[in-house]
Amino acid sequence: MDWTASDFAPGEFARPRGREPAQTGKMTWKKLAALIKAGYGQGHFQRYKPWLRVTKRDYSPNSNIGHLPNAALGRAHHYRARTERGTMLVIRWLGAADVRDAFPIWPWPHRHPGFGLPGFEHSMELPGLLSIAEAAEIPHGYYPGTAIPYVATLDSLATYKNSMGSYRLIAVENKPESIATAPDPLSRPKERLELTRRYCVQADIPRLLLHAEKIPSELIVNLDLLAPQLTPPQQTALLGSKIYRHVSELLQAKGYSTAPIELTASLKARFGYHPNMLQAAMHLAIWRQDVDHDLTLPFRPWQPLTSGGRAFKQQLQSQWFEA
Repeated sequence: MDWTASDFAPGEFARPRGREPAQTGKMTWKKLAALIKAGYGQGHFQRYKPWLRVTKRDYSPNSNIGHLPNAALGRAHHYRARTERGTMLVIRWLGAADVRDAFPIWPWPHRHPGFGLPGFEHSMELPGLLSIAEAAEIPHGYYPGTAIPYVATLDSLATYKNSMGSYRLIAVENKPESIATAPDPLSRPKERLELTRRYCVQADIPRLLLHAEKIPSELIVNLDLLAPQLTPPQQTALLGSKIYRHVSELLQAKGYSTAPIELTASLKARFGYHPNMLQAAMHLAIWRQDVDHDLTLPFRPWQPLTSGGRAFKQQLQSQWFEA
């Protein structure tokens, strides 16, 4: 049986609902304690609450901010840049069971980020980022106008499940190459990257420093279109249905010479399938690469498919997560 976050002991990560603590305005110890008590920055899967949220009060003239729905987790990811949004889509496409956005690196000693997952029951307690910063002789930083240590975050902390049923974590940081390779080692962005790198070493978590501007733009467009907006039971039901089998088999047999919409139209005429179900099956088959299509190229269902997607996905998995 697959393990899910619902297997946690009651109350382990879930918090009672109530008025949301404010994250805007000047930070105080009382506000910080309320955020932690409310469960922010804690949990796995559908119970995770990102430390940094995008709310109605947030506005950025320089970047796109918003929410990326994830029906499989029953929650939305919060992003503060379009590149973060695209990266989370790619991480999900590469098979992540969970993506925890804006994951906090607490200033004080704390449990391992994997605690609560099978295989992490005896994980070590980690030092706080304050002590890591002190050892590196890098300023940790405080909330503006206070003496309260700032709670730094990783852009994303991905959880992957292997064939044996255990889990592993991969930290993903999204920074432009111009910042990551800047010659000045004392620039604040590079200092923060060095602190998160040292933290990941302490936690024995592989860390990927990603330059999202190098991700093929067409890939993000396609993943945004194809990402399944289905709950796990809905997706399981669709995968086991006749319509999914008919769509995937027909696309694999004839989709490289005939346009997918022509093929799905033939299935509608033959079996009376609803167009929305046909489209959902087609999108899921290409998202999963049960039907091989190169997603670095424009996906135009009125044109035949182009193979190469499986090879590209395997290459990306190797580059990002297996090195």
